[in-house]
Amino acid sequence: GRLGLGNQELHLCPQPVAVLPPYEPCTAHCGIDCSMVTSSGRLLACGSNRYNKLGLDKISHDGDDAACPAEQTEESLVLSPVQSSPLDGARVVHVALGTAHSAAVTDTGTCYTFGSNQHGQLGGGARTSSRAPQPVDGLGGVKVVQVTCGDAFTVAVAEGGQVFTWGKAARGRLGRTDGEACVPGPVQLQETFPYAVTSVSSRHGNTLLSV
Repeated sequence: GRLGLGNQELHLCPQPVAVLPPYEPCTAHCGIDCSMVTSSGRLLACGSNRYNKLGLDKISHDGDDAACPAEQTEESLVLSPVQSSPLDGARVVHVALGTAHSAAVTDTGTCYTFGSNQHGQLGGGARTSSRAPQPVDGLGGVKVVQVTCGDAFTVAVAEGGQVFTWGKAARGRLGRTDGEACVPGPVQLQETFPYAVTSVSSRHGNTLLSV
């Protein structure tokens, strides 16, 4: 259902994708077996929701901000609104899809991650997967403006231009000399600071930055 066409058929030519009102697509993002679309700060998703990497589970938080039991959704054949709190009501300005996890940045500069955490790609300091979107506390209150996901790692760009990475470190994925990291760590770029990161993109095992 990653094409959002309401079926699982193979299509060799581009097909129009229905987006129900009042949503109007702004940006599109593709994962290995899923897709996301932003619409005026809201998120729509289709495809595999394994580990709730699309945020389609109905998850709320109690008074202690702990995730309450979810009504789980394994997949969606059409673009459906994200249901997991707090992203169901937040204004999302940036989103990225990894193989089995996702990351989203809200208009407050908070970076949320959710899904599989086998290699620490959620950045919470442990390797426990989370079906509920959680803020990356290891960023220490830094305001994030861009985020991207590789197969099992995450890259975030802060408002001041700093670059942070965490997750799987094999073959230089994190751009740092230390090993696999469950918490964000800064990347030392070979540029004279201050600099502006204009765009960032990650794929399976690499990242490209434009400064």
